Amino acid sequence: MSQTDDLKGFLAVAETGSVTRAAERLGLTQSGVSRKLAGLEASLGFRLFDRDRGRITINQQGRALAPHARRIVDTSSNLPRIARAIGAGHYDHVRIAATSSIMHGLLPPALARYLDERPGLPPSATMRSLAEILNLDAADAFDLVLAPLPMRPLAFEVVAEYTLELVLAVPRTLLPADAKPVDGVWPDFARLVDLPFISLDPFASYQESIEAMLALQGLEVRHVVETTSAVAAALMARSGVGCAFLDPFIAQAFSGPDLIVARTSPPVSHAYGAHVPRGAQITPEAARLLRAIQSEIVAVHND
Repeated sequence: MSQTDDLKGFLAVAETGSVTRAAERLGLTQSGVSRKLAGLEASLGFRLFDRDRGRITINQQGRALAPHARRIVDTSSNLPRIARAIGAGHYDHVRIAATSSIMHGLLPPALARYLDERPGLPPSATMRSLAEILNLDAADAFDLVLAPLPMRPLAFEVVAEYTLELVLAVPRTLLPADAKPVDGVWPDFARLVDLPFISLDPFASYQESIEAMLALQGLEVRHVVETTSAVAAALMARSGVGCAFLDPFIAQAFSGPDLIVARTSPPVSHAYGAHVPRGAQITPEAARLLRAIQSEIVAVHND
């Protein structure tokens, strides 16, 4: 059995926290998963999990190995697709890594615009967590990395910055009867601060911009739930949990008739960065995608 298969077993246990659930995910027996872990630990020379009375918990060495294991497994899994693309003459397709909020917001319309121009050259888009983005290196072979600023993966350098004006999404069920946007702006934000809010603390960087705007006006809001996911915040707002500050692309993707969305005054801004491998030239296809992204930014600002 290959070491890549052993790494798949390790990741399944790390992600599920259970040999039993890992076995179910992989379609193996529990003893088969246990053998993979034992073989991997023997080859590495250190333990990846702490075991106590039938419970298994990933340890510090396991947590350090996990992002590297994920890259190896992803590369191995993508090899047949890469080979097919090369065989079809698509070896120069653009490879993108992006965080969840960008993957679910800005990137889809940008890719649609890009594919209008390049329909025969399918791009590859991979979602990565904030921590994984920071740990990317040149071996990951991404042409573009899209992430919130000020995040800067060490092996990559910023080639473009995109500033967005955040919008405030308010569930219709919570909105006071006489409060409504005027020309796409909440005219009196102070009237909304008594509503429940969703916080993106502590890891979403644009929460700092939100807090700065509130402090400038001497306002405080009541947070009823905290999440590290902008997508989760949008879905909770749509479900009536509370108000959420969202980037306009996320708001477009998840808004509906039960969600009223408008900008605030003063505005709250946030920036995304496009990164390329340090010291490398931007590939022609990456440059095309960057132009498509810029066009989408302009379009959303003009809405």
